[in-house]
Amino acid sequence: MNSYFIHFPGYFMILLVAYLNNAVVDAIAVGDDVCMTGYIMDIFCIELGVLLDNRQITTLEGPENHSFHCLLDVPVCYNSGFMVLGEKDSKTSLHCLGPRLKESDVVIDVGRAAGSSAKSTTHTTCRTCSGDASKPVSGYRATVKGTVKDLGDGSSGVLGQPMLNNIKVLDFEVGCGEEDGIVVKNIGGECKILRSGTMSPSSATPSLVSSVAPSESTTQQVTPSDQPIVSTSPTYPPTSSSSSTPSTFKVLPESHYPSSSSSESITPSVSTQSSVFLTSDEPSFVPSTSTPDCNTQFCEKALSDDYLLRYLLNVEDGTITMEVIYDGEAWVAVAFSEDENMPGSDAVIGSPELGNVPQKYSLLAKTPVVDSAIEIMPEEEQTLINATIEVRDGQTVMKFTKILKEPGQIEIMMGLNNMLWAYGSSNTLSYHAQRSPFTLDLSSSDEAVNSTSPSFELSVAPSSVSSQIDCKPWPDAAWLQPNFCSNRFVDGLSRPRGLHIDHTTDEILLVERGASRVVRLVPNNVDASDVSVVALPNTEGLGLNHGIELSGGYLYASSTTKVYRWLYIDGNAGETEEVIVGMRSGGHFTRTLAFDADGRWLYVSIGSLGNVASDSSSSRIRRFDMSSWGGTTPFNYDDDGELFADGLRNEVGLSFDVHGDLWGVENGADNLFREDLGGDIHNDNPSEELNRFREDQAGQSWGYPYCWSEYCLSKENGGSGIKGANTRWAWPSFLDAGYTDEWCRENTNESVMSMPAHSAPLGMTFYKWKDLSQDETCEGGFPRGMNNYAFIAFHGSWNRSVPTGYKVVFVPMDSVGNPTHQPIDLFRHAGDGAKWPNPGIRPVDVQFDNCGRLYITEDKTGSVIQVRYDGNYLDNFDPIETDVADGASCVAPEQSTSQTENDFTSFPTQSNPPVSEEANESSNEPSSTPTSELSELVRNLVNGPTSNALQLVIWWPVHLMMLLFQIL
Repeated sequence: MNSYFIHFPGYFMILLVAYLNNAVVDAIAVGDDVCMTGYIMDIFCIELGVLLDNRQITTLEGPENHSFHCLLDVPVCYNSGFMVLGEKDSKTSLHCLGPRLKESDVVIDVGRAAGSSAKSTTHTTCRTCSGDASKPVSGYRATVKGTVKDLGDGSSGVLGQPMLNNIKVLDFEVGCGEEDGIVVKNIGGECKILRSGTMSPSSATPSLVSSVAPSESTTQQVTPSDQPIVSTSPTYPPTSSSSSTPSTFKVLPESHYPSSSSSESITPSVSTQSSVFLTSDEPSFVPSTSTPDCNTQFCEKALSDDYLLRYLLNVEDGTITMEVIYDGEAWVAVAFSEDENMPGSDAVIGSPELGNVPQKYSLLAKTPVVDSAIEIMPEEEQTLINATIEVRDGQTVMKFTKILKEPGQIEIMMGLNNMLWAYGSSNTLSYHAQRSPFTLDLSSSDEAVNSTSPSFELSVAPSSVSSQIDCKPWPDAAWLQPNFCSNRFVDGLSRPRGLHIDHTTDEILLVERGASRVVRLVPNNVDASDVSVVALPNTEGLGLNHGIELSGGYLYASSTTKVYRWLYIDGNAGETEEVIVGMRSGGHFTRTLAFDADGRWLYVSIGSLGNVASDSSSSRIRRFDMSSWGGTTPFNYDDDGELFADGLRNEVGLSFDVHGDLWGVENGADNLFREDLGGDIHNDNPSEELNRFREDQAGQSWGYPYCWSEYCLSKENGGSGIKGANTRWAWPSFLDAGYTDEWCRENTNESVMSMPAHSAPLGMTFYKWKDLSQDETCEGGFPRGMNNYAFIAFHGSWNRSVPTGYKVVFVPMDSVGNPTHQPIDLFRHAGDGAKWPNPGIRPVDVQFDNCGRLYITEDKTGSVIQVRYDGNYLDNFDPIETDVADGASCVAPEQSTSQTENDFTSFPTQSNPPVSEEANESSNEPSSTPTSELSELVRNLVNGPTSNALQLVIWWPVHLMMLLFQIL
């Protein structure tokens, strides 16, 4: 409680604001068409309490200072959803909270068209905005029209602010008419929604001219040009700032806006990686008449008013020396990224408090909780040379030399590099006080450095790469079952994820998350020793990140918010069509796709908004009847999809078995603590789940967020009542709300099997053996004895003291489709523990080709691995069982009664040491929607079931009493 008590006044004020802003909704009803004019703000910054881009400004006090960059470029902001802010109260100087906006993609698309893409001296330029210099750089103010979907008063099971759907975002000058206009204002200490008369913009909100320019006392971030500045002095040069010129905010007029029945949609303004790199939005501080030679002298890049990067290429050694100078005393960081996002990046972080040796870290998640956001790299990967950090005359100076190409780490390329910089508010590692992405151009020495730098195994982005087909393990540290071998089919991919192999043509398609596109893998010769990677251009720039399917002559793939399709002929993708829209962003980002055998039903899985959400509304599988779709207006996920399975935290891997049943693998929650079961039991609980969804169970719940499945509870700690693996228990924060252990066991479906906690299963498939004795072109197919077995890819843990996962396992099945054994290792690390040595292996998806060979995507090295069987394909196959190596606190679990009709054998399974899961990853890592410290505090105090500060108002009397008690 001590750390919370230090910040107590801030928590109290934010909670009070949350209460006061719970709008009284007597003036509107569900189904009403309404209109409101105000500032649009992301929910993350509302919960944070201050603006992410300027923490000196209270969010509800100064929305006009919030940059379009933060709103529309930063995933943690736009993934959290949006609200319209009401009028500003003259006494508190705070805006009331207005309605939530359901279609975030509309807000984003219109905002990107309305925001300036011109250079700014006061704010970081919005990289995805397309407007010219006359557009604003901050203060997203607009007129929003929509239909009231729910009141947020609990009557429809939703608590918080009212929500509008079918929204249109128009120019704020349009205003609202007399019939549908509403205004949210503070009356008598309550924020009330009122019906308005004819509402002019000036009466609704302050004029833009007075709101765009930040106050003179406000320090704004400046992002300068990529053009390096030659300097020999390590002292940060002083810079001058100028205020921005107020500009007019123009959004699309309503006449240009597609109606809800129209088949047209606004095209998202999504910048491709190349367009972001090639267009500099940033002002240059010091003009340069010639390109400096960064091989012979330090070049400088000013990243903000108080943050300077100096760098020197060491061509002969294949290294780069960097020096960071921050005008203050705090921890500092430079990160090397693939996609301008923190998760998945490699960082060098130094703090004067931690000594004088900066170290290398892996960035894992978009969360202010440092323990789960970063992971120090192992000792063998700490390869920095002459790394130091010190404070000189009030400035923090960090210096190091880094190898350009290191296996398993993001390569520093002789071209444009995606990077991030950050610094803290103190020497103690915590959530950053400021951070921003930038690009570093090292292309001037491309030829020289590439010809002399050390050669490493991994390639960058090949159009044609070679594989090894000898039947032996790859990599050398791999262990496989007897007579199985593995080879690297292709490498150099950009974070490959979802995989699809067409069983008619054997064509291999996959989603590259890092490049946001679909690619084909095309063997150039008979033995597939040379494979080309062919990108499908029409799939680029849409945010594709995981899901992929091929059905009825169409290719399907998903982003976080939409499912797309393309007519697919002869390896070419046609025009882009939107099939499903309206999937909420935030939290777990993958949307896995699966078609039934007839190609009629498209199943789409969506994961939770947080670790433990307040309900299951975004944790389920819906299915869509593609035979009824007219091909014009896309389905809306919530409104048009049939609820097939509910209460699934994050069911990433989906696959149909030979009996026509859909199966899935679920990623359980993190940070589980129940005093009556042993206190901190998160290492071995909740389990990861193997679930079967029968047709007669359609629409039923599997329990999340109210219930969880046991994997391994120690009787010594838990006492009586321990029933064994797969037992259903209630999540602690819901016990007081009536969701007890008994309720969970009586009202929710059990999983078929509990699997080791935090293993992070991301992909699954079933092996369908067939007789290929007459096919001389096929070799390496799996044996007949593995027919109908389930194969599962474990990505690996992030939240476990002893890592687990990082492997591919199989689950034996009987003739009617019931498991007969706990998961057995097929492909894993051969050494001690689960974690692979550099470059590391993290399996994502698994699929079989027509010949019965297994393909594995893994996104650590960007490889596709092929596993083959070198024995007789008619073999029955007897697997080798391996010992437990996951540090479980109790012996191998015995499964309790499940959906299966037969008991199955339990045995200790080998667990492989994990690597930290990336942010927003579709596994059991923290989601991209961060849980505020306030929410954590209140949940700890009252054990309430929500982590959203805006939803806490139902308990506000209890909260205020407990908080006041702390003060006294």
